[in-house]
Amino acid sequence: MASSLMLGILESEHNLVGVLRWEKAKNNRFLYFFKNIFWPDKLTTLIRSYKIHEIDVKYANSEKFKKQALKLKPDVIIVGSWGEIFKKDVIMLPTMAFINCHPSLLPKYRGSNPYSSAIMAGETKTGITFHLVNEGIDTGSMLLQKEVSIADDDNAETLRTKCSYKAREAVIELLNELDTTTIIPVSQDEKKASYYPQITDKDARIDWKKSPRDIHNQIRGLNPWMECYTIYKSDFLMIKSSKIVNLDKPEPKPAKILAKTKNSLLISTIDPNKAILIEKLNVYGYLNKLWSGFYIRNIKIGSFLK
Repeated sequence: MASSLMLGILESEHNLVGVLRWEKAKNNRFLYFFKNIFWPDKLTTLIRSYKIHEIDVKYANSEKFKKQALKLKPDVIIVGSWGEIFKKDVIMLPTMAFINCHPSLLPKYRGSNPYSSAIMAGETKTGITFHLVNEGIDTGSMLLQKEVSIADDDNAETLRTKCSYKAREAVIELLNELDTTTIIPVSQDEKKASYYPQITDKDARIDWKKSPRDIHNQIRGLNPWMECYTIYKSDFLMIKSSKIVNLDKPEPKPAKILAKTKNSLLISTIDPNKAILIEKLNVYGYLNKLWSGFYIRNIKIGSFLK
């Protein structure tokens, strides 16, 4: 998201006076230094290519950042994918507005991972919202929203890519409107608000009592940042992708293994006419896919998962 916002700002022909990266706060500075020399990411490459001033501080809420920001005299500060809740004196630094780009259609899906949350909830659309920053979490008044469709084969990463491209286009529109017109901020409707906390390992365990659609959405919603898992006897089976399959012959018992290949299993669900094909399957603790394939080969058809 950050690199897309930067490209959009540059394409808008507004003056980008400085960049502060969250990676400096969350990573070891020594390792971060060498990573940027030998394996620079997209954002690092952009900063170097366009010779953008990088603000050398660790946290936005620090006195050091406030001093540097005041010297730069920004009219607008735009944030994307940041890990701090900003304090009031930081929010007041720009002369015009302190703006966050959140990848959902606020007030829905506030919080740290709206990509996964929207997919797991079965949404067919989401979007991005530019809103004023306040001392809450994604609660400020909205300035601009754009919709993004969610395809059935989208996962969290592909959805992030879609939202990033949309943000790149939209930030140009936002800055131009701030320059030429008066944008009236719209308060969020708290009655429609939803907040999703940080995703944990508990969110990755498959509950075979859920519908096949819910299971499929869970697997793709967490992919690729977290693998879902199920338990066979005493072992963890790690799942990277899935498909919903129509059965020729109904199977009344859920969580039953109906068929297998060397790295996939076909498992019945609570819908007797549908099964889940879990693919790219690995066994936790096994050294490689070859050993996982050997393990799966010995799973018996008809065995029940816990």
